[in-house]
Amino acid sequence: MNRHLASHIAPYTLAAWLFAGVPSLHAQAAATAPEPAAKENVAKENAAEAQTLKAAEAKLAALAREVESDKPAAQVSKKKSGKKGSKGKLKKKKSSKRGKGNGKGAVAVKVKVLDRRMTQAEVQGVLAGSRDFSGTDLSGLNLTGYDLSGAKFNRANLQSVNLERADLSETDLELADLTGADLRGASLNQARIRGTRLAGAKLDGAMWTDKTICRAGSVGNCIE
Repeated sequence: MNRHLASHIAPYTLAAWLFAGVPSLHAQAAATAPEPAAKENVAKENAAEAQTLKAAEAKLAALAREVESDKPAAQVSKKKSGKKGSKGKLKKKKSSKRGKGNGKGAVAVKVKVLDRRMTQAEVQGVLAGSRDFSGTDLSGLNLTGYDLSGAKFNRANLQSVNLERADLSETDLELADLTGADLRGASLNQARIRGTRLAGAKLDGAMWTDKTICRAGSVGNCIE
């Protein structure tokens, strides 16, 4: 009798146990499964993060483009400035070369020479500059018709110089040696001739320091 009842009651007991466990299973599933609102929030957060990432990537790309666009311009400007600098250097080199050439000529021409006789080219150079021939050696040069006015010839060696028709007005000839020089037709107007040696110098037709014209045959001294 008891066994018969137990066999009848057992299915009902199992069913009751199953029904009692189902709500707990549903609760666990509900606990584990995200709510719709939570899903929406997660989706929104993911979308916002995606937008932020996209914006950051766009900014980085823009900065990269700016850097790339700036670099060639800077390089080009540097290249151009470098070319200009090189051109300036080349010009400086050319000018320095020219200057060196002129400098050599200047050393040879514009600076008076004291250790040897000057050349006519050197005389012309000094005339273009200081016009100072003091203490120099000009002996034997042909200076016919030269404009030597106002020049300094004190203590200069002018022996046998051809100064025919040269302009020596207002020159400093103090202690200069004009022995045997040709001064025919030259102008010595207001020239300083204190201590000047004129032995054998030809003075025919020359204008003396006081504007007197020397007669023919005036040698070493002006004959009025």
